[in-house]
Amino acid sequence: MKLICLNIWGGRAYEPLVKFVREQAESTDIFCFQEVFRSPRKDIEKTEKTRIHILDELAAVLPDFNYVFHSDMSGFDNSGPVDFELEVGQAEFVKKSFPITSSGESEIYSGQNDISFKKYNFIPRNFGYFRTMRNGKPLTVINIHGLTGKPDDKLDTPERLQQSRAIKEFALNEKNSVIVCGDFNVLPETESITMFYDSFAELVKKFNISTTRSKISPWYGTPNRMEFSDYAFISPGIEVTDFKVPEAEISDHLPLILEFN
Repeated sequence: MKLICLNIWGGRAYEPLVKFVREQAESTDIFCFQEVFRSPRKDIEKTEKTRIHILDELAAVLPDFNYVFHSDMSGFDNSGPVDFELEVGQAEFVKKSFPITSSGESEIYSGQNDISFKKYNFIPRNFGYFRTMRNGKPLTVINIHGLTGKPDDKLDTPERLQQSRAIKEFALNEKNSVIVCGDFNVLPETESITMFYDSFAELVKKFNISTTRSKISPWYGTPNRMEFSDYAFISPGIEVTDFKVPEAEISDHLPLILEFN
């Protein structure tokens, strides 16, 4: 199987993003996206920094996939509050040959729309997950967009530690093989990441990936650039055949590409 995980930046780099997704679709079984927007407002295509229909646009590009959307927040785009109905969250697209046996969200930080743009960009209140079957065996995939501070040092905070504990507890309670992936918004040496090491393999570290941020990130080439934000954890029993993070100017993040048996 092949899984691609990517924070899509609200579809800001739309044409390269769609080209990448379309090229990867035939060989990919699962896409896990973060920062995905949807809106019923049909007379607007995008705001200054956000494609407000990017969920529907991705669905059109991926007709051979079913998807699940997990709304974190409403009433905000990537710049701040908006005066129309707009949701943001995570989405998983799963090839139709793999049944989604169940899916849902689990709370990691209480209070949808509990947000102050003086302090935070996003405060997701949940992580998304789905369960499927591979080779007759169950698999759970957890898709996370982690807490963000502004200004952001990507270090441990009580809220981020709470977030990671909740994800780990959920993952360990699954009787299935488990993949946890997404934009955690923390650095590799934080406890928010290292607390997983006793139960899961973390592939960004294992494969000596040098960065998960792209050259079109606003922080590229500045002293404030932080090289890591995205991670992929796997439980014992999942055999990795390949893992890479290619340079691709499709978002301010780079795609994590995992192939496994």
